[in-house]
Amino acid sequence: MKFDPESYSITIRKEDCDGEILYVGRVAEFPNISSFEETYEAAHALVIDSIITLKKIANEANAEFPLPYPAPSDEFSGRVTLRLPRSLHAKVSMIATQEDISVNQYLVAAIATHVGEVDGIGRVVSEAGILLGQIVTDAMTKARAWRAATFMICNTSTPVVSTPSVELYGQRYLRSPALISGATFYD
Repeated sequence: MKFDPESYSITIRKEDCDGEILYVGRVAEFPNISSFEETYEAAHALVIDSIITLKKIANEANAEFPLPYPAPSDEFSGRVTLRLPRSLHAKVSMIATQEDISVNQYLVAAIATHVGEVDGIGRVVSEAGILLGQIVTDAMTKARAWRAATFMICNTSTPVVSTPSVELYGQRYLRSPALISGATFYD
């Protein structure tokens, strides 16, 4: 399937954002994407750009990129009967009331967020985190090689040189005054 950012479940709607009326763009497959713009066109363009950028990141990390949700069909009515334990129902009702939305709206948002995290951006972010971890590990390995001889200033009358052994960070240091004449080695 050819990548088409327009095939994702994009919604753009007017909302009151801290007293300012803005067009808010969202993508169901990526619940972490939101755009807040003064025009419908700008909100839509920013959402599309975000999807394209995420796709590029996924490609660079050789990560799978989530497919768009299937288009609604007659097979699914959108109606589901759900039984909740009373305690969970009470908590959901309280949160929905605090958010000034219906229980149904709250549950739909919670399910969409979870599905988006499982299918979408969560996986891309995880892959990016792994890639970043590899970059940091490589940098630390190079830094260790550079630290082969660390000169330290101490309150002593002779220069002090600390040379790490092959062991990693903060382990034992080799002591060999013969390496630098007149130097005292420090543990």
